[in-house]
Amino acid sequence: MKKIFTLCFLFLFYVVSLYADKTSNLFVIERSKNANIVKYDAILTNTGKINEKNPIDAYWLLYAKKNGEREELSSFDKKAYGFKITYNKENGKYDFVLKAVKDKPMILGLYNNVPKTVIKINNTDCFLEKVYIESKDGALGIPKVSYYELFGKEVSTGKAQQQKILVK
Repeated sequence: MKKIFTLCFLFLFYVVSLYADKTSNLFVIERSKNANIVKYDAILTNTGKINEKNPIDAYWLLYAKKNGEREELSSFDKKAYGFKITYNKENGKYDFVLKAVKDKPMILGLYNNVPKTVIKINNTDCFLEKVYIESKDGALGIPKVSYYELFGKEVSTGKAQQQKILVK
């Protein structure tokens, strides 16, 4: 009886894992304010494709006080770290714009079956790895961004690229 129960449990676990969505890290946003980061993951179907209805999972990793514990973005957080993403039928990829970097549109797609985000860094197509945001506390404690930096690797060569962009 115990063997049958164990086999049923393992089979059920296997079936659930086949149909459960998986995630793949895309990039992070680091900030000068503290050690907390915002992480962006692609949500994949069980066949390894990007989930068309819900392609991105964005959330905090709280390193400043909670040892990297995950926390969902609040409505207020989404005003700064949210995004707009739409499926582009012409190329089968996603047009992706971060609110924190709204002047730098991106493309989310599968490259060698791995989800990656492509952005222009120094006018070169790069896979985005990290955005760093430098800010100072402004009126009412609302941060004012001084600049942000993009870090990535060239799509064609893998060479590291970095670009600092001043915010006016």
